[in-house]
Amino acid sequence: MLAEIISIGNELLNGNTVNSNATYISKKLHENGIITAYIQVVGDVAAAIRQALDLTLTRSDVILLTGGLGPTPDDITRDVVADYFGRKLIFNEQIYNNLKKRFARRGIPMPEVNRNQAMLPEGVELIPNRNGSALGMVFRRKEKFVFVMPGVPMEMKGMIDDTVIPRLREICPECRVQVDFIRTTGLAESVIYQKIENGLSQFTSFEIAFLPKFAGVDLRVVRKGEDIPNRKKFEKFLKLLDDEIGDAIYAREDIELEEILGNLLRERKITISVAESLTGGLVEHKLTQIPGSSDYFVGGIVSYSNQAKMELLGVKAASLKKYGAVSEQVAKEMAEGVRKRFGAEIGISTTGIAGPTGATASKPVGLVYLALSAKDKLIAQKRLFSQDRNSVKERSAQAALELARRYLLRLPIK
Repeated sequence: MLAEIISIGNELLNGNTVNSNATYISKKLHENGIITAYIQVVGDVAAAIRQALDLTLTRSDVILLTGGLGPTPDDITRDVVADYFGRKLIFNEQIYNNLKKRFARRGIPMPEVNRNQAMLPEGVELIPNRNGSALGMVFRRKEKFVFVMPGVPMEMKGMIDDTVIPRLREICPECRVQVDFIRTTGLAESVIYQKIENGLSQFTSFEIAFLPKFAGVDLRVVRKGEDIPNRKKFEKFLKLLDDEIGDAIYAREDIELEEILGNLLRERKITISVAESLTGGLVEHKLTQIPGSSDYFVGGIVSYSNQAKMELLGVKAASLKKYGAVSEQVAKEMAEGVRKRFGAEIGISTTGIAGPTGATASKPVGLVYLALSAKDKLIAQKRLFSQDRNSVKERSAQAALELARRYLLRLPIK
């Protein structure tokens, strides 16, 4: 089954908005064995939308269209698509009342312009929207399906997960695949491949993708046909990974390192605190993104200046003068200071040069020191990250979380 995505919006064409919707939809389709053959991006122009539909209905089985379902005059998708499929727009009293109730729950009157969202194509199948006011629609032409969804990412994702993917599974049960994620951190893509290259010859029927990002490298493994129920073969593949890169694997599912670390802390009833300099609160943000993180995260301090490091964390003036703020010694004192200040069992810290300024001959941009303090251990790591300021911060935050994970699991810390 071939799918095509039509993303509608002038903001996508002029570069003011990244087309993240197409990325999300393609990923979900791939995970369900459906090939995204084409992606079109068109503006909020009736003729362009009609031409896109003309083309896609000649070559694709499933069309997923996003954008232009809002209440304002520039949102023309509903009207254009309804006319294209020969459907009249009919005012739906029940939908209108539901819209008013939605606004009432938010404690604000509904603007009259939202009435437009109760004008819906006659006889069309509607897609519920748990995250917004614009309903999606399903049109059908012979054996081809057109799913029309809002462009707001949160609203579109809810429809994809709740309605579109379950419907496509019904339409194409033979499209079934098994997708597994193995998430790693601390090793480059090329290093991972070199370590497992020889063993991969046993698994040529697996579709294996290496997906590098700031935080690490994900391995996405897609299995089809007879490989899906063949658990023995997949276990053999997992053993290859464990033998060669086991220490770097932090999850065998699509979840983040901060959730893995949080689960470990909760299970062991261990608390953690954080002292940050170059990461500016990013480590704390990641930890608190996990629901229930108050079970183990007790607090943090962003000590960007030397004065803050001394006054809030007890870093010694002599250490700052002798070693500098970006140093192993200061990283250790920061971790010790934050652990003691909050009474946590673990303290972790970050200090470094995110760039593009601030470097010296001996301390280049990307130089980072991480430290962990516990009653039985005080350790630091020196890392050198490349690329831009944002990537240095992201990689530093990930490395700090990984340092804590490795300590808890008693894995080697280099």
